[in-house]
Amino acid sequence: MSLEGISNIMSKLPGFEKLRNIFLQIGYRQYSSAMSSPLWKGVVVIGGGTALAQGITIISTPIITRLYIPSDFGLLGIYSSILTILLVIASLRYEYAIPVPKDSSRAANILILCLMIITGVTGILCISFLLIGSRIAEMLDLQDLLPYSWLVLVGLLGAGIYQALNYWAIRQRDYPRITRTKINQSLGGSLSKILFGLLSLGPLGLILGHIVSNVAGIYTFIKAIVKKDRDAFGDISVIGIKSVAQDYRSFPMYTAPATLLFAVSLQIPVFMLTVMYGLDVVGWYTLAHQMLALPVALISGSMAQAFYGEAAKGVRESPEILRRLYLDTTKKLALIGIPLLGMIAIIAPWIFPIVFGSAWEEAGLFCLPLALVAVSQFIVTPTSKLAVYGFNHWDLYFNCARTVMVFGGFYFASMFNFGPLVTLTLYGAIMAVMYFVLYLLNLCAIDRLHLGGRSCFQ
Repeated sequence: MSLEGISNIMSKLPGFEKLRNIFLQIGYRQYSSAMSSPLWKGVVVIGGGTALAQGITIISTPIITRLYIPSDFGLLGIYSSILTILLVIASLRYEYAIPVPKDSSRAANILILCLMIITGVTGILCISFLLIGSRIAEMLDLQDLLPYSWLVLVGLLGAGIYQALNYWAIRQRDYPRITRTKINQSLGGSLSKILFGLLSLGPLGLILGHIVSNVAGIYTFIKAIVKKDRDAFGDISVIGIKSVAQDYRSFPMYTAPATLLFAVSLQIPVFMLTVMYGLDVVGWYTLAHQMLALPVALISGSMAQAFYGEAAKGVRESPEILRRLYLDTTKKLALIGIPLLGMIAIIAPWIFPIVFGSAWEEAGLFCLPLALVAVSQFIVTPTSKLAVYGFNHWDLYFNCARTVMVFGGFYFASMFNFGPLVTLTLYGAIMAVMYFVLYLLNLCAIDRLHLGGRSCFQ
């Protein structure tokens, strides 16, 4: 079934358009009363839409968990992990450069460059999958995913295009548009998973639903560009594309490898848990991680997108405000994240079996150690913008260290035959320490930027 066919099915479902419009109307009321500060206005607008999107996820998840078994979620977790890693190299992280130039025409050239790279990378991976896909799956013990490997390419192309267009919207501070895409993604993805679950498609249904959620916002972004930003794309040229590729080469040279290592370090648990304990444990981990990620996406994720635009502006215009903005934002995130995620982790072992069914009791227990990761990520990630501050190489070195530490932790656990809960506790402790180190690195980078290039260690 094609993506267009899936989209047509979803649009014809009774009440789909009405339900989408209700969520959109509520979302517009959220951002119409936003604060005057550009940063917090962005947070309120994106956060309002994300809240509605996550509300859809919360409502639909108890239904979805009763239509699929833990091993189905395990395969979805593996698929999502592979897609997350490949998405880093889909455009070589040039999309991070889209908000940076003062000249919109240069930013437009970067966007076109991203779309060209995404198409090329997807084509190369398609050929690679055909030639050596089965060998790679056997080597990584991922044979269960082999029948769905072609969907990785479909998901990569769709998610890569959405990601590039999303950064253009961030540059334009088109936060209402971002809000709308988030609602469309969540509603379309959730209803797709339910529909395919009722059709007993098993893991295929979850993966197709994941793809629908990735591509649902593309049309909205393209429509906005055609309507509002057409002039910026009037100067697209081969020379212009080559120029921005050269000028922003630090992103593929440093940011892409650093982000790739970051993605690998975050996805190591899925692959290691698959090898060590099997698909059921991966399924429990996937659900626990998904539930803890809701507040991260709602508040921390919204802050990350809004802060990126303000940080890029601060570097261009007022570097001296960055330190105060960084410290103030991090403090607020800590005051919100620690009690919120702590409460979720404490009640999860009792709530999960009731809400999601008895098959998911272990997922509730997994929330306890994974809360260490979620809290640290909630506080530090939104304001971690080493690439924007001009310290891409620091990001690379840090992610090398984190990847080694995380893999070492799981290897240590496997050597001593730790159970899943103990293994995840060790993982949580390692990640908490590494996020604290990342916080210090960002503070140091901002100080160095403020001091005119002198290291804050001097």
